[in-house]
Amino acid sequence: MEQKRNRRKTDRIAQELHTLKPEQRRRAFWLGMAIIASIAVCAILWVAWGLQERERQYVANLQKRMELLASSQVQMIESLFQGNLQQADRVIRSELFRLYAAEIDLVEDDVSRIVAGPLPGHPLNDELSQLAAQLPMMQNLLLEFTRITGFIGGRVVNRNGTVYIATDATTTPLRPDQGEMVKKALETRQSQFGPLRHTAHGLVLEAYLPIFPPGGGSKDPRPVAVLYLSRAISDRISELIGGNRLIEKGESIRLVQRVPGGFEEIVPWLPGELRPIGVPLALDEGQRLAFTERTSLSGEQQVYSIGVPASMNWWIVAEADYNVAREGLRSERRVLISIATLMILIFTVAFSAVWAKLVGNQDRKMALYFESMADRIENQRQLLDSINTTITEFIGLKDLRGRYQYVNPAFARAVGRTAEEMIGFDDEAIFGFDTARRLEHSDQQVQTGSELVSSNETVYLQSRPYHLQIAKSPLKDAEGKMTGIVSVIRDVTEMVEAQRRQEQATQKTVEALVRAVELTDPYLAGHSRLMGALATEVAKVLNAGKIEIATMETAANLSQIGKLFVDRALLFKSEALTTEEKKMMEQHVVHAAKVLEGIDFGLPIHDAVVQMNENLDGSGYPKGLKGDAIMLPARVLGAVNSFCAMVEPRAYRGARTPEVALEILRSCGPAYDQQVVAALEKVVRSALGEKLLAKHSPT
Repeated sequence: MEQKRNRRKTDRIAQELHTLKPEQRRRAFWLGMAIIASIAVCAILWVAWGLQERERQYVANLQKRMELLASSQVQMIESLFQGNLQQADRVIRSELFRLYAAEIDLVEDDVSRIVAGPLPGHPLNDELSQLAAQLPMMQNLLLEFTRITGFIGGRVVNRNGTVYIATDATTTPLRPDQGEMVKKALETRQSQFGPLRHTAHGLVLEAYLPIFPPGGGSKDPRPVAVLYLSRAISDRISELIGGNRLIEKGESIRLVQRVPGGFEEIVPWLPGELRPIGVPLALDEGQRLAFTERTSLSGEQQVYSIGVPASMNWWIVAEADYNVAREGLRSERRVLISIATLMILIFTVAFSAVWAKLVGNQDRKMALYFESMADRIENQRQLLDSINTTITEFIGLKDLRGRYQYVNPAFARAVGRTAEEMIGFDDEAIFGFDTARRLEHSDQQVQTGSELVSSNETVYLQSRPYHLQIAKSPLKDAEGKMTGIVSVIRDVTEMVEAQRRQEQATQKTVEALVRAVELTDPYLAGHSRLMGALATEVAKVLNAGKIEIATMETAANLSQIGKLFVDRALLFKSEALTTEEKKMMEQHVVHAAKVLEGIDFGLPIHDAVVQMNENLDGSGYPKGLKGDAIMLPARVLGAVNSFCAMVEPRAYRGARTPEVALEILRSCGPAYDQQVVAALEKVVRSALGEKLLAKHSPT
């Protein structure tokens, strides 16, 4: 009763402490660590995703804002250009200027004579004189226009590049870049603006406006002159660049113009008011500077910037300082990281508290568990000792070097030593050298990975033969590593001796039946033995198993036993049998089946004898079986039986030669298994077959 109570108590504690096993405890701990790691990874991914999403939104919003800033400045620049064009329209649309320019265009090279006056001895004709007389008036009109509109100066240039009206005192020749702009205005027939230049008046804007002839007779009139106007715009540019109220901290608006050989930034607040750009401008197909992170135009810092074209050679570039622009993102990043870190710490502290409480409770219960287990193990040890002293099988445990670490009392008694004396012995010390070599093979099989190796051995112990069934299996530790070999040996000597006596009795019975058949029919003398010998060799050629070979050998000896019950007159009849007599003769199979039905040979002898007269095409007897329904031993015995019958003499004929008998078997086609016939021919033509036939040949 006390043992039952201890067992129930131990089982209850074991159920409560099923997580106390070291591997389960480690598994629970690492599971908690995995959960915390998963939470940490999720938190990190959440922070990364949040930052990435926030940055994407921020950059998109910043891009829209920078585009708005640049576009608003472009509109102001365009309005500046349009204002200048509208003022200049008063001149280029004046019929008086257009008519005078058209008349000057007709005189071509003589325009210099109109400006400089007639040379001595070369007076002007009436037309040139009239144009020369009008020239001072035209100059005064242009001068008055520039004073009223605020332009610094103006000039009218013909299509050959000659200045013939100017607001300054002297009509100095055009600069090369001015000449190019005049040509461009004439070619494109559109107003042109040259790059801003730094002069004594500050930044100067130069406009080149084509003058067309009066009237509208031509659908596509050609300009006859170009009006050149210049205006100081430093103050206006300063207002445009610095006067935008939408600009926030870290943002700036820059004005860029194209010049021969590159780009310049317009900086009216610096000496010189123009400076080359230190970085190249990568414009797209639309002549825009795409929004992205890049080095600022001054080359001093990283910025987000975008450039929008204004007019033909100007660009408004809006820039936002990279560090200033991302201050908000950095603050959000710190907040997200703090939240994620706090989450990880909370889960870590919670798990640590739960784990500490769980381990404390488990440690207290563990002590009770091991105390109960100690009592239970002691009881089980006593039970195992009682079983071990009464079991009859030999049990041994060897290490991997082949030395016994444990043997039970039965094993020790069979060897004639005590269990303590056998510790450290190997198989050679117990069984002898030859037996130890045989047993070593099974040890090697176990060590190479076999879970169970069985064998039958005959050994001598204390000068007495023992027939033993030996089963060996590996002994493994908790990690699955093999540490030894367990041998369980059963003494089957009495069973083997009894089986041997039974086999001997069966063999004598078979021999007696064979002799009875041969005494009944002299023509069958040696027939069964020849059948057995040839069938065994044919089976070997066909790679048949041991059971099939043993079946053929015994069935051949008993194949004619049914003829003991056939009328002797039929057996010795010298004429061919009638149909009715053949049916009576075929009854020998039925008689054989009845005789063999109650005998346990441990082999399918009965089926082999009954089926050996069946044919593959169903023409045999007694059941007319076909194909695979006929077992292999019966197919072999059927062909060999017919062969032996043909090479032996009978009352109604003489013996045939082996060649004739084989030819008859081949000619029967589907009646016999032709693979068996081919194997039989191979055996007959071998030296062993010739010896068997020669020994059996009647004299």
